[in-house]
Amino acid sequence: MAKEQVSSILRALQILECFADDRTEWTLKALVNHLNLPTTTVFRQVSTLAERQYLIQDPVRKSYQIGPRLLQLSSAVVGQSDLRRIARPELEQLSAAVRETINLSALLEHDIYYLDKVETHRSIVCNTQVGTRAPAYATSCGKILLAYQSDAYLDSYFQWMAQEAHPLTSHTITDPQQLQKQLKKARRDGYAVDDGEIEVGLICFSAPIYDVDRRVIAAVSVSGPDYRMMEDQSLMTDAVRRTAENISRLLGYRETAL
Repeated sequence: MAKEQVSSILRALQILECFADDRTEWTLKALVNHLNLPTTTVFRQVSTLAERQYLIQDPVRKSYQIGPRLLQLSSAVVGQSDLRRIARPELEQLSAAVRETINLSALLEHDIYYLDKVETHRSIVCNTQVGTRAPAYATSCGKILLAYQSDAYLDSYFQWMAQEAHPLTSHTITDPQQLQKQLKKARRDGYAVDDGEIEVGLICFSAPIYDVDRRVIAAVSVSGPDYRMMEDQSLMTDAVRRTAENISRLLGYRETAL
């Protein structure tokens, strides 16, 4: 029995290791051929991994990709991650320039996960903590990250939101149709806004960070009290977009040639 359990773990690890290579999307048939394992064995393993959210299945192509639970495990070593290491100097420069709180976040399940933070020394600050989560629909980082997800992903998210979303303040958007309008605007503008939706009196602006494959993998935000943020809105949005662009370039992102 113990030997069978070990063999099962080894097969699961073999499957997960396939996603560590350059190829980040696999069909069941491709995994079977690559690993030279019985179809029923691979099917049982990927089904279990998907059920536990270590993998996710694309509802259209039926292929598998890395899931949020695997990303959550990787957050244990986020202090050594390239993203945080590369982004940190840019976040510090942004904080020094605008004198407000800066956050670096990634999408995790229905939330955002705070990867890093640069505090301001001013009197009113943003009460976020590295390693914690917040509802994506109530944050500027969550909105800009959702704005670049696939239609299938958003359909699933809106279905969840209709059942589970709850207001954190009187300004929190919990209606999927209203959020969808904001996501379209965020993608058009290149930045998203949280106007007191997660904390009363707090305004946040965020912009997307791209990786070398032109995927939006994270977001950077600037947060501060409404009376300061609205007075300098143009400065803040320009600065946060510029910082996101700088981090994206450092990660290897290049815009496509016209």
